[in-house]
Amino acid sequence: MAFHTMYGATVVVAAFGLVTVNPAYAQARRDGNLLPQNQSGQVTAVGCLVKGDTIRGGKADKYVLARVKKGPIASVPEASCTAESGADALTVDNPEKASMKDSMLGKWVEITGRLESETDKNPDNLRELDVRSARMVPVVPPAAPAATPAARPAPAPAMAEPRPQPAAAPPAPEAPAPKHLPKTASELPAIGFAGMLAVAAGLMLRSSRLRQRA
Repeated sequence: MAFHTMYGATVVVAAFGLVTVNPAYAQARRDGNLLPQNQSGQVTAVGCLVKGDTIRGGKADKYVLARVKKGPIASVPEASCTAESGADALTVDNPEKASMKDSMLGKWVEITGRLESETDKNPDNLRELDVRSARMVPVVPPAAPAATPAARPAPAPAMAEPRPQPAAAPPAPEAPAPKHLPKTASELPAIGFAGMLAVAAGLMLRSSRLRQRA
């Protein structure tokens, strides 16, 4: 009975020992999840290029691509970058193939190459990226927000132009007063002329009657 109890305690201790040890090796890989750990293949990775001794697990004589993400990408908002503690990272092998230099340190770099598989469970053991080509990622600053144009004051209502008044018609010329002829003759000639007409009419009437009798 005591044996079984001791054996059971041993098993429990052993089990707890595994529980306390395994998490140190079960942490997520710091490789940007480009490929499963047991696979190798061609990848395009983008990250901040730093010296190996500035990041956990890096080697002083190696470049390290930190803050790794899957590429390619068209641009970044700023050229400079820094490595973050615990960030995803890859050891850069054979950088001379792409003429990589120290002038690229602290800058965003895109590397295409072969990512080697990794069987070591230690998360501080960085996966190796064998360089085939590399380039600086173009920098495109974010566009400044467009300034909202100030509201223009409403234009004052246009004043109606005064219409020209029609010119006043010139006054009609006054009719000339009738000229009065000077009273120079008397009414006697007119009376005499009327009498002559009466005598002539009588003669003509008489002549007409005589013709009728004949």
